[in-house]
Amino acid sequence: MAYASWRSPEPLLLPEVTPLRARALIGTDQTRYAVAPFGRAGLVLMVARGEAEGLLAAGFHVTEVDRIAQLVRAAAVILGDRLDLVSVPSVISRS
Repeated sequence: MAYASWRSPEPLLLPEVTPLRARALIGTDQTRYAVAPFGRAGLVLMVARGEAEGLLAAGFHVTEVDRIAQLVRAAAVILGDRLDLVSVPSVISRS
């Protein structure tokens, strides 16, 4: 985990995931996730929706997952070989 939203729960429990393609999934606590791999250095962009005010989170639509994958591909093209230099941070940064 490199960055988390200021509204993300603490502790943030992420599912173990190593996707080969962008996809949506549901965690054990019914949190909805969309994941998209960068294809380098084992990096994965993970977006989550959780329960709010007693309402269950909506699942990610296939078009949302596709847009996330497009963003990841665009970022990978811009970053290029610099993605190979990324290491796992020791702390979570909240933004």
